[in-house]
Amino acid sequence: MKLLRALGFPHKAKKPNSIYIGLIAGVGDLVLAAPSIVAIKKKFPKAYLCFGVGGGVFHDIIANDPNIDEFDTPIFYYPSTKNVWKILVREKLFFIKSLAYDLVIFLDGPNKKGLDRGQHLIDLYSEKCEVTLERRRPIVYLNAEDSAQGEDILAQVGIEKGEPFIVLSPETRFAKAAKEWPRKNFLELVRRVHEKYSVKFITFVSPASNKDYPGTITVKNAPTIRAVASVIGRAFLFIGCDNGLTHIASSFDSKMISIHLGHPKERSQPISPNATVIFSCLYRDPESVTVDQVYEEVEKALVTLTPKSEKLLE
Repeated sequence: MKLLRALGFPHKAKKPNSIYIGLIAGVGDLVLAAPSIVAIKKKFPKAYLCFGVGGGVFHDIIANDPNIDEFDTPIFYYPSTKNVWKILVREKLFFIKSLAYDLVIFLDGPNKKGLDRGQHLIDLYSEKCEVTLERRRPIVYLNAEDSAQGEDILAQVGIEKGEPFIVLSPETRFAKAAKEWPRKNFLELVRRVHEKYSVKFITFVSPASNKDYPGTITVKNAPTIRAVASVIGRAFLFIGCDNGLTHIASSFDSKMISIHLGHPKERSQPISPNATVIFSCLYRDPESVTVDQVYEEVEKALVTLTPKSEKLLE
């Protein structure tokens, strides 16, 4: 049966003993896929589950997932495409995995049909896994070491235990021109907040970033992305764009503001009851979202904090 599946015949094991799931995508995609991993493991509790993923931060963000029995990392294959060479690379890997596992799923991004119907990535992944999500929220698994490393980051930047702070995530790994809000707008936002409130900002960017963010504490070399997630989970406000850290933030219960530019909001907006999504139009000039718009939402977040945080008002 495995050979038939590997050769492309439409047959799926009803009760697979082994499952292979591959996802070559960004950090945000991986935390959005995590609920489907929970559901498929619950559907087939006795199945051995191997997860194929890229290396570095992509593996790190899901490394603690208790539902995954083995990681296949780093791997690479191309998403669905019309390019013949890329199709061959993809199909070769699918063939190899189908010989070894009863059920093989490659979690690709949406096709045109999915985009047209405004399907969110979290729903696309559950559809591909043929599962129903009990909780439609991204998941980030942190352990004691991650929490300790998060505490170390806060101590190094001079933020005391219990002190409120804001996390900024102003950059994206891909599609920068379409998805990033201008740096000068972030700086103006920080300036306005500091005019009225005494609160520190931590800005997380990748080690490759060549930008600075005056008025904030910029962190480029965190031990792991899970340590960054630990810090985000402690912030009383997160402000970011359509990127991986924004989806990580949506897995926590902190207040958050997403400046959503570029891709359709319905496809990739943060899923959290505490998220405010500021959206203009598809693929518009990033300046279409103004500093006034974002600052208005920041003020709302500051005003509705707990009494301890009201001490920020000068």
